[in-house]
Amino acid sequence: ITIQDAVDASNNATILWDTTNDEFDFSHPINVAGKVTSTGTSVFASLDISGDIDVDGTTNLDVVDIDGAVDFASTTAHAGNATFADSAKAIFGAGNDLQIFHDGSNSIVTDTGTGDLLLKGNASVKVQGTNDSNLIIANQGGAVTLYHNNAGKLETVSGGVTVTGALTATSLDISGDIDVDGTTNLDVVDIDGAVDMASTLQVDG
Repeated sequence: ITIQDAVDASNNATILWDTTNDEFDFSHPINVAGKVTSTGTSVFASLDISGDIDVDGTTNLDVVDIDGAVDFASTTAHAGNATFADSAKAIFGAGNDLQIFHDGSNSIVTDTGTGDLLLKGNASVKVQGTNDSNLIIANQGGAVTLYHNNAGKLETVSGGVTVTGALTATSLDISGDIDVDGTTNLDVVDIDGAVDMASTLQVDG
């Protein structure tokens, strides 16, 4: 089919049927002002749509470059990574309540909404370094352990806490009993009440 230009014959357009590939070949770009309905496969070297596009089936796109916003009314599935540039945020909530991003120097999780920021684990919640060393382990219904150089130092137990290693404090106020199995070195002792000793008291000075 040849569509002639009324003024310049060199601009004549042709529509050819390719019997090998069972498709039409257009020699010129086609501008459609109305609706195009395709029941088969349509192949375009390029496609510029200024209005809406409605696809009832699956759309396979090798590369998608989106200059504006994307609104998803349903679930999106990713077989690969979702990559964000520095300072580009993954934002959740109607009021931008939760934001996750990397500012080029630090990775940041910001909660600006109402309520609390909750981290939930079925068995435990672990905070680890990039070398998989433990920093904090919180077990559901059990101990919470703080680590130094991957060694547990402070652990909560049902009756209080257990400290592994030395405990240094600028002051210590004990309202109950104190039980020391080893030696206690005290520079100055000020006792306001009674002292009951079941064994020998040795005073060297």
